[in-house]
Amino acid sequence: MGHIQGRCEPAYSVIRRFGGVTPTARILGIQASSVSRWLIDAGTAGKIPQTHWVKLLNHAIKRNISLSLADLSGIVIE
Repeated sequence: MGHIQGRCEPAYSVIRRFGGVTPTARILGIQASSVSRWLIDAGTAGKIPQTHWVKLLNHAIKRNISLSLADLSGIVIE
């Protein structure tokens, strides 16, 4: 996995699970630069657009990657 610029959560943790910015972009069929913007304050500041949640969850299920709505939203469930 290549170096990931920026570390805004929850995007950083989710992108790492999928192997980085480029693999995540491929899964979603979008440009890597769009995924990169999730990681920086000047972008989405860690927020993953909800329009991508279903595709990410479905891919995670197929690949046996641990991922939940709480992971995507950044909500901490105690």
